[in-house]
Amino acid sequence: MGTPAPVRTAIVAALLVGALALTRMTSPVRASAPPDLGAIPSTMGEWVGEPAPPLDPETARVLAADLYLHRYYSSPHGVVEMDVAYYSQPRVGANMHSPLNCLPGNGWEVRDVRDATVIAGTRSWRVRDTVVERRGSRFALTYWFQNRHRVVSNEWSTRFYVLADAINRRRTDAGIVRLMTPVAGDGSPERAMLAAFATSIIPAIGARLE
Repeated sequence: MGTPAPVRTAIVAALLVGALALTRMTSPVRASAPPDLGAIPSTMGEWVGEPAPPLDPETARVLAADLYLHRYYSSPHGVVEMDVAYYSQPRVGANMHSPLNCLPGNGWEVRDVRDATVIAGTRSWRVRDTVVERRGSRFALTYWFQNRHRVVSNEWSTRFYVLADAINRRRTDAGIVRLMTPVAGDGSPERAMLAAFATSIIPAIGARLE
């Protein structure tokens, strides 16, 4: 017989409160130096990047990232819009929200959500693979949370790891990476393209977060 939903909710809430208290007690330290996101390669194989326009002031205020990188990467297969938002000390429930939480409030509709595995050599990572729509325009959207130690597709897992890192390593800096491209038809080729691009960009970002 399963645990009643109210009891499960109370247990999860108690765990989060206790973990948050421990996080405050351990006083996480900032990274010794901020990562140089600008050093993420602009050219990776057939992908060539160029700077994208800066964020408008209101979006930047809401994002509240310590560092932000916005680029367009082009290849014979299409164009990928990439955002990397870095937080030196993300706060549980305050930073690094999943796009699935933020997009509906901005008029977007989420049409499909799944986890996908991207593989490069002997390494593999889990990312969130979605299709979103607004005003008749559809986009493939792939995103993940990343720090020096791991790549995570799930916001709740990320919150857990932020708390665990605060306790065990006293360093919690991390970022959220978002890739987007317009979708035609069922979106399968575009989603595959984003997954292929992720296999190159994940190690490149990881090298900057060391």
